[in-house]
Amino acid sequence: MANSASGESVIERVVKIMDAFSKGQPWLPLKDMVRITGMSRSTVHRLAMDLAANGLLERNAAGEFGVGMKMWELASRSNPLEEFRRRGLPFLEGVHAAVREHVSLSIPDVETNSVLYLERLDRHGTVMNLAQVAGRLDIHTTSSGMAMMAHMPGWVQDRFLAGKLEKTTQATEVDPSRIRSHLALIRERGYARLVGVLVEENTAYSVPVFGQGQAVIGAISVVVPSVDEDAGLILPVLVAAGRGLSRTMGAERRPYGSRPWLSHPEP
Repeated sequence: MANSASGESVIERVVKIMDAFSKGQPWLPLKDMVRITGMSRSTVHRLAMDLAANGLLERNAAGEFGVGMKMWELASRSNPLEEFRRRGLPFLEGVHAAVREHVSLSIPDVETNSVLYLERLDRHGTVMNLAQVAGRLDIHTTSSGMAMMAHMPGWVQDRFLAGKLEKTTQATEVDPSRIRSHLALIRERGYARLVGVLVEENTAYSVPVFGQGQAVIGAISVVVPSVDEDAGLILPVLVAAGRGLSRTMGAERRPYGSRPWLSHPEP
């Protein structure tokens, strides 16, 4: 595969272009794509035109580029994450109907120590929730990330705790020993609860979702304003949803086990 003068492959350059788009910037003029990617204008123009010719990008009347329909089609076709999202949606809807708060479905990315959100149902009101569909947040700042990390193998937890952990609020825990103790508590309880960690005014609850071989493959979360917190209402519904989706995904009917979402053999 041909490399550029910078040593990047064609695939790496294409990924840079596709990664330039976001919910806030779904359409980009060529000059902004050049600025965001850091590549030359000629390279960006050539690759963008090739991608557009194959339906992976499209152009609007102003000549701006956006993600094409073909990209959605390819991403949705036989994609295990889309299948997980589809199976999880009825359980999210059940939780949402019961608690009427922000509810989300996410998966772990242990390579980047982040949480990727697949689906979200919003609360009617003004509570702030930073989780966006197809968005990422750091594992240690989210109840979903902590619920999933608590059931990862020891070597995954060790690598996670050895990385750089930054505070988002004063309540964000970044001390590895304290986080390790918190992970043990989450395993014992069966759920994670974080108060004011990502947004100071919010409390977040999460339960892990397991698949075949008792691998932890995701989490269901509820985010509520701390002043409206009602654990007696939230937890039974959330735990039932986590167990139900786990069974749907092929988990055995036994206590929680631990393996990551994708196959990450121990180094």
